[in-house]
Amino acid sequence: MNKRKLTLGLLAISLLTATWVGSRLWAGKTNIYTSLETFQRVLQITRDTYVREVALDSMIQDAMKGMLRELDPYSIYMTPKEFEGLNISMQGEFGGLGITIAIADDWLTVISPLEGTPAAAAGLQAGDRIVEIEDESTEGITTDEAVSKLRGEPGTDVTISIWRNGWDEPMELTITRKIIKLNAVNYVAKLTPEVGYIKFSKFSRTAREEVEEAIDSLFRKEGIEKLILDVRMNSGGYLGEGVDVSDLFLERDREIVQTRGRIPQSFRTYRAHEDPLFGDYPLIVLANRGSASAAEILTGALQDWERALVLGDTTFGKGSVQTLYPLADSGRLKLTTAHWYTPAGRCIDRHRAEIEGNGNETPTIHTLGKRKRLLYAGGAIAPDVYVETEKLLELTRKFAGKRVFFAYAVDYLSNPLEVFEEAIT
Repeated sequence: MNKRKLTLGLLAISLLTATWVGSRLWAGKTNIYTSLETFQRVLQITRDTYVREVALDSMIQDAMKGMLRELDPYSIYMTPKEFEGLNISMQGEFGGLGITIAIADDWLTVISPLEGTPAAAAGLQAGDRIVEIEDESTEGITTDEAVSKLRGEPGTDVTISIWRNGWDEPMELTITRKIIKLNAVNYVAKLTPEVGYIKFSKFSRTAREEVEEAIDSLFRKEGIEKLILDVRMNSGGYLGEGVDVSDLFLERDREIVQTRGRIPQSFRTYRAHEDPLFGDYPLIVLANRGSASAAEILTGALQDWERALVLGDTTFGKGSVQTLYPLADSGRLKLTTAHWYTPAGRCIDRHRAEIEGNGNETPTIHTLGKRKRLLYAGGAIAPDVYVETEKLLELTRKFAGKRVFFAYAVDYLSNPLEVFEEAIT
């Protein structure tokens, strides 16, 4: 009898619990449905009665962007065009002419042709104005519009008209597009008989390959014994490439980075898979406030393991991981799904530190090597040796922003004597 009462009691509790949980879930769904109905009603009223005709697609996109903006700076809705641009920058190649462009005085202007590209072969120079693309004037064009017109399938032609300082009339050129590769490594040099230098600007798909090639060249061919790795103004890129580049400097099986989020799939630890190239040579990393994301993964791992001395300024502080989800319109949802932690356990995400109010907390984390140095524990990576970034005068910044120096250089190269005489008059 007592056993039967116990069973019935347990059944009653289970039924009540299930009813309560079900009602809570239904209440949650009801709230979501009500919100969606309200949103749909707002769209309908706006479409039918607003003072002027509006594009609902743009309104919906703006609504999604606004919603995600409330989460953090990195969760965004990407249109198909924006996703295509992201792909190009991360893959490091596209079909085009091979020129850096900007808008100067309302005209499309060549900043520099890339070496070994169709633009360089056609003779384009810094300062050239592209006044027409396929017989259409470029006056007032935006950079995005120009990029969409100049890029295209490799092997196809594009006709442009250029005007150069000192010319009476523009010259028409037909240029065949080719695959343009954007190198991750910008500069490699032997500074002294013993010291090599590598500057790279992003962690694209080819970053590890290019850095490895540069290291091999400096040590094997140039005979250096020490290395400076410059990641200043390196905005990062793929987490995987940050791991792979770090792998070039750390001992096998040492932790590089760990990711943690809300779902089980976000918990993952990345380790070095092989021994470092050319052993444990002296290494310096140059970083500043423009060093972010994967650049901070590299800097943090090398600092935590005392593998490198970090010089420069405090880094940007982007310690989060974004996942891309495909959408029906061929766009993407780029959503923050985890934070990453250095081998010593630091979460260096500035946004998270500001929300949690621990951006100025006292360091309580130590390096993992013999020295056990104290580390800044939140909001960014602080250098081992602080070097203040040079500050430009306000006038200099304005001149640079308006490309005054660039315009002067173009004028000087066109007619150096005339510019010099004007400068001293």
